[in-house]
Amino acid sequence: MPNQKQTDYNNSCVTPTYQNTVYFFKNTEQVIQYHESEINVGRYGRYDNPNWLEVEKKIATLDNVQDALVFSSGMNAIVTSVLTFAQPKDRLIYTGKCYRNVRNFFKSVLPKLAIEVIPVDSADTQRFHEEFETQYRENTKIVFIEAPSNPHLYLVDLERLKSQIGPNTLLIVDSTLSTPFNCQPQDFGADLIIHSCSKYLGGHGDILAGTVSGSTKLIEEIRNYRNMMGGVVDPHAAFLLNRSLESFKIRMKHFNQAGMEVAQYLQNSPLVENVFYTGLESHPHFALGQKYLTGHGGVISFEIKANRESTSRFVDTLTVPFMGSNFGSNHPMVEQCSIFTYYKQSAQERQQLGITDNLVRLSVGYGDTGMLIEDIDRALQETCRV
Repeated sequence: MPNQKQTDYNNSCVTPTYQNTVYFFKNTEQVIQYHESEINVGRYGRYDNPNWLEVEKKIATLDNVQDALVFSSGMNAIVTSVLTFAQPKDRLIYTGKCYRNVRNFFKSVLPKLAIEVIPVDSADTQRFHEEFETQYRENTKIVFIEAPSNPHLYLVDLERLKSQIGPNTLLIVDSTLSTPFNCQPQDFGADLIIHSCSKYLGGHGDILAGTVSGSTKLIEEIRNYRNMMGGVVDPHAAFLLNRSLESFKIRMKHFNQAGMEVAQYLQNSPLVENVFYTGLESHPHFALGQKYLTGHGGVISFEIKANRESTSRFVDTLTVPFMGSNFGSNHPMVEQCSIFTYYKQSAQERQQLGITDNLVRLSVGYGDTGMLIEDIDRALQETCRV
């Protein structure tokens, strides 16, 4: 059969899924033009895909930077970006109370590459900056900030931090829990911005993807590593992410409103000890939230007046949210942190991370917020003490 391709029906309003590995060239001249960057065509599925390109342009626009790359997961975006720039004998400083597998990567993998890693606790802002000052060295290549942090939603004063680091240090901010809708880290000195798109940006709990965005110079360096390491996103997942970005702003408005409603209810409940939500004045980083965030999202962590067993009964009694560890999707999700995510950590490790037996993380969904609050109230009444 001749190697002819159908060229009609190319006026679809929705970019189709380019579920292909290879791309063809018309002739040798076109191959040379490709190598000389004179034309923009695909070469191979690990390097190019129109579905990625469309997503990357939108993410760069949302983050208000020059360029972006999409990966197979948020973790892949982090690992590839860090390995692009960190060299043996470099130092990496990170917010110690961050996502468990980010912490595991820093502590377990990077030391094998002769990269020194230093965690700094961000729970107390003043102590964080004082400790950072003592730990910062000229060989500090990367400062990695997760803000808001998971699950306590701690923030970092990015402007102050940027003033503490030299020009040869990259400031990388994982902004998954705030999203571009609620925070613009590049306005405060971030060189690279990470998102796990499996959360708010994907918004439907049906994809794994991640992004990194920043200047064209930095992104091109990371692109070379992505080409080698192969952490590319599946074309259909990119298609679904592109779909989700169309409704992103509408969804975030809902999350901000619903999250605040649930947080205020929890704060006023006599059966709740502490609520971690940056939109509440009771949060230790409320002032930073007012400075850096325009909204506070749909994730609320809280400690109830209960022991380990009663807290388990509380989450088991809930009927509206699913028990699971995702957030930012259409489904409300709930977990008892010490059992669901930190079960294999020792009691000492959980204490160091502030993971108490009565700590619960809740992500609101797209459903009726009043129904969710009623469900929480009923479960609290049945399982907690005054």
